[in-house]
Amino acid sequence: MALLFDGSLLQITYEVEGGKIAGHRLAYVPCPCRLDSELVRQEPILEIVDLHVASEPTNMVLHSAVRFDFDPGSAAPGHPATHLTINSANCRIACAAPMHIGRFTDFVFRHFYPTLWKAHLPFFSRSPTRNAGPRTLTDDERDSPHLFWG
Repeated sequence: MALLFDGSLLQITYEVEGGKIAGHRLAYVPCPCRLDSELVRQEPILEIVDLHVASEPTNMVLHSAVRFDFDPGSAAPGHPATHLTINSANCRIACAAPMHIGRFTDFVFRHFYPTLWKAHLPFFSRSPTRNAGPRTLTDDERDSPHLFWG
């Protein structure tokens, strides 16, 4: 788990078996309110969130967490082996393949912190070409909306 400068969280977990990725959970959990980034560096995060919620309820933001999972052992109709989960545990959007950490961080910064992403393009430049495993889409998943990357 990593705490970002704005109070958001990154959860990065990989399971490896025989030198290959056997599963992963890659989540971005936005902070529920706008926080003073200096305070985030100095004080315990829960105290800062409590302070902001109590004193400035207008600072609340209701952004949804996003999570990329690779769990081939749980694959079934409606539960793709590799998927993006948003809004609820039942909203699983099939994904092309397990996600490389570089693609995940590129996704998070490109979509949630575009100014920082642009400022660090050399760091992210190789991310779109990194793969973490073979394609997992089934024929049924290809026939419905899904996420695909090259």
